[in-house]
Amino acid sequence: MKLAIHILRFAFAVLLLAGACARPASAGSVSCNAYAGNLTFGTVNLLAGGVVDTSSTITYGCSADPGTRVQLCFSMGPDPNTHSYTTRNLGSGSNRMAFNLYTDAARTTIWGDVNSGGSYPPVALVMDFGSNDYYKSTTTPLYGRIKTAGQTSLPAGTYDTGYINGWPMSVSYKAIPSNKSPNCGIGGSTIQSSTYYIQAVVNSDCQLGNISTMDFGTVFQNLTQNVDSTATITVTCNGGQGANGYHVGLGDGLNSTSGQRRLQGPGGYLNYGLYRDAQRTSNWGNSNGYNDVSGTGNGQPQTLTVYGRVPAQATPGVGTFTDTVVVTISY
Repeated sequence: MKLAIHILRFAFAVLLLAGACARPASAGSVSCNAYAGNLTFGTVNLLAGGVVDTSSTITYGCSADPGTRVQLCFSMGPDPNTHSYTTRNLGSGSNRMAFNLYTDAARTTIWGDVNSGGSYPPVALVMDFGSNDYYKSTTTPLYGRIKTAGQTSLPAGTYDTGYINGWPMSVSYKAIPSNKSPNCGIGGSTIQSSTYYIQAVVNSDCQLGNISTMDFGTVFQNLTQNVDSTATITVTCNGGQGANGYHVGLGDGLNSTSGQRRLQGPGGYLNYGLYRDAQRTSNWGNSNGYNDVSGTGNGQPQTLTVYGRVPAQATPGVGTFTDTVVVTISY
């Protein structure tokens, strides 16, 4: 009988141990992690106007007991230097490009954090664990936008979060009753912090705007003296364009011969010239850095004046004389 009793006690002990191994972790144990993928805007044309949008994904996962409801509050920090939620900045050297982070695809709700005082709240989510769930993972979207207005003067460069070692984000999490909605304003959460990379590239860019017509007016009978006129060219470039700035060149026109520009009309041609100065002594040509006009962009329209002259000469006939000149900008 003693032997039988001993065997029964041993079997009972083994069953208890096996049952202990099959039990889940202690009730209320929650562990979560999250990371955001790179948010890349690509190449941004500041002169094009409008906005540039992009998006990324936050991947997160949690471990918890079956039946647990986990609250997660995802926070995006304010600008580390200005502490602003309404304008966050990417950096390129000492230059700053404004952008922002949003919770929705329409980019109407700024993504804030638990420390904003409620003005710019974090994103609150719940993760419900089923009867057989011990670990769950999923994703949530992250939206970014750059507004080009007011930023056209920024020079070319790579603007990113390298100057602050990545954009700060955090997830705070805890178990909550299954009948409760998330409330990020109540404490008691565990916080996991991380950073992620954001980038936008600005290339040197220029645009030719309005180019006016050069009108020498009406001349009666013969050309016995010089006839002068002007035209304007509007140039807009973002800041920089490298060390050499931009260069605007003028072609020789449709009727030139041996470098002499000519107007064509009834009976033949009239010689004329285009100049960089009001004295009409410096020819405006198309040789980069030699006889063109150069400048440095500031993001605002810049007006260049073309000085024209039809010198005294015999007229081949009576009528309208015209020419077309190609304007080229290099940067």
